[in-house]
Amino acid sequence: MTLSTVITTANFPQADRLEQVGKVATAIFNGHQVDAEIENFIGLNSGGRQGRYYRLAAEALGLIFNQHNYAVLTSLGKEYVGLTTNAARMDFLARCLVDTPVFHEALRYIHKHKPSDRQLKKWFRSFYPGAQSTADRRFHTFISYMRDAGLLQQSASSNQLQKYIGTVVKKYVNPTQGLTGRKLKFTPTHVPTASSTGVIHFDVDAQKRERANLIHWQLVDAKSSFLFARDLEPYANNHIDLFTDENSDVILYEMKSVNSHGNNLLSQVRKAISQLYEYRYIYQEPKARLCIVTNHGIAKKDDWLLTYLANDRSIAYVWTHDFANFECHDSAKPLLGNFAP
Repeated sequence: MTLSTVITTANFPQADRLEQVGKVATAIFNGHQVDAEIENFIGLNSGGRQGRYYRLAAEALGLIFNQHNYAVLTSLGKEYVGLTTNAARMDFLARCLVDTPVFHEALRYIHKHKPSDRQLKKWFRSFYPGAQSTADRRFHTFISYMRDAGLLQQSASSNQLQKYIGTVVKKYVNPTQGLTGRKLKFTPTHVPTASSTGVIHFDVDAQKRERANLIHWQLVDAKSSFLFARDLEPYANNHIDLFTDENSDVILYEMKSVNSHGNNLLSQVRKAISQLYEYRYIYQEPKARLCIVTNHGIAKKDDWLLTYLANDRSIAYVWTHDFANFECHDSAKPLLGNFAP
């Protein structure tokens, strides 16, 4: 999701059941790429009409994309079909919903106002960019998706956001605005290049692939929640996973997923170091604090890495095992200041 997203009626799903939207990815994985085949695979029969609705809903959730009138799996879609339990699949669809413009806006409203069903429907009618009669039909699908995904906690008088608060409250900013409103000397665009002509490039495609990774997503969500709980505004842009600014005290976070054996730890840390230094330079925040966040603590044999990062690179290393609580070595705390866990 980006700031430039313009919400139209096409962003609102017409497919009724979220679980079957996920099954569209499975259908495509099994070679069913056109609407009638997709519809038959997910157990519907409307001459392809419902197949089209479900295909478009799966596209809106980022599971598929259209290539020459054939549906093709995205990296998210490939990750989804690899899940083995219904609970994991539904939770995966929940985070897909959170990342779509329509549901992200709705969940921000819900988190802030805790509305009743009546209030939420009234908000939805004003938010929907089409006819009110159509809005009423779309509202049924809209609310059922969020409830099926376990995003809402409902009572007689209110709806409240139940999970992924960090992603919902995180704000996206345009890279050209800088991190603190400072006018930038360079214009951030796409891919890093050694031949500089006043424009620094980023490998956006590689970043998108990494950000699609479930662990990476959970790290950003958890750290964003951590900041929000401390009354700090979590921000992100097309390049930086997460950053915040407290009275001109800026910190940049780079999240890296580490596998269960930890054998990609060093390569991930090396990537994070180079990215953080580039971001600090490009966004002209030479005093910004730098922090690597992973899902993997440092084994005793790798203690040298913590010393190297803190003492030689002035980069803090923070980790979490449960995507709720964060830890860091004592050497990192001075580097983090008020941002230390």
